[in-house]
Amino acid sequence: MLDARLKDSLILGPRRRRRRMHRLLAELDQLDAYGGAPRCRKPDPGTWTRRLVATAVALTLFVAITGMFAHKQYGLTLTSEGFQLPERLAAPPVATGTGSFAYMQTQRGDRPVAYDPCRPIEYVVNDSLAPGGADRLLDSALEEMSAATGLVFRYSGNTEDLPQRRPAAITAKARPVLIAWTTPEEVPDLDGDIAGVAGSAARAHDLSGDLRYVTGMVALDAPQLREILSRPMGAEQVRAIILHELGHLVGLAHVEDSRELMFADNVGMLGLGSGDRQGLAALGQGDCFP
Repeated sequence: MLDARLKDSLILGPRRRRRRMHRLLAELDQLDAYGGAPRCRKPDPGTWTRRLVATAVALTLFVAITGMFAHKQYGLTLTSEGFQLPERLAAPPVATGTGSFAYMQTQRGDRPVAYDPCRPIEYVVNDSLAPGGADRLLDSALEEMSAATGLVFRYSGNTEDLPQRRPAAITAKARPVLIAWTTPEEVPDLDGDIAGVAGSAARAHDLSGDLRYVTGMVALDAPQLREILSRPMGAEQVRAIILHELGHLVGLAHVEDSRELMFADNVGMLGLGSGDRQGLAALGQGDCFP
């Protein structure tokens, strides 16, 4: 066995004891200097101010970032009455019955791509070539399309803009829909017996990736529709053609059922069929977008 003093030296016992003794003596000197009371460091006002400012800045940034995310993702907006989510402008109808309908475009979960039901569909009209009474027929068709979808159309004035060849006519920028009375020379898609063409452009939401229509175009063959207006029941037929094209605008595609207005050929249908109404009602039930 090692000698006790040698062992104590090997484990540095004396050095540790000396350090502890010096520390205790220093504490005693401190107590004497402050009348036996332990010394407390005085708080630095500058430190507390800096901490308070840093906390306030961090909290403000957190609230701002959270608010921007909530607005971008869910449309949450701060108003004088508190936080509010976007609300539908009108309730979509409930369509029952049987019939055929198809969508121009679908997305995840086979949901149709549609316009935002919480925002009006702004539209402008180029009626420089429109036949007499065309404004009343357009207004009537828009009113019925609004009732069938729950979407709200809002007139934003006349324009001299001309429809371009598709798809250049439609870009995914939020701007008013163009409804134009035009000619096959301006829109070659109107060649032959095609009385109108229409469609919309979709844009994806930055966060969710969901698609929504943000603009579109309706081109109506003014010379051909003027000729149809001269026939018996011509006004009703032209109104049905406009309604058919508005169906394309909001998201309906052609079907193979001649009992529907969205049938590709004009067979004399003057109003929406059962399937048309079911498809249009579903297009009005889309999600609100921020």
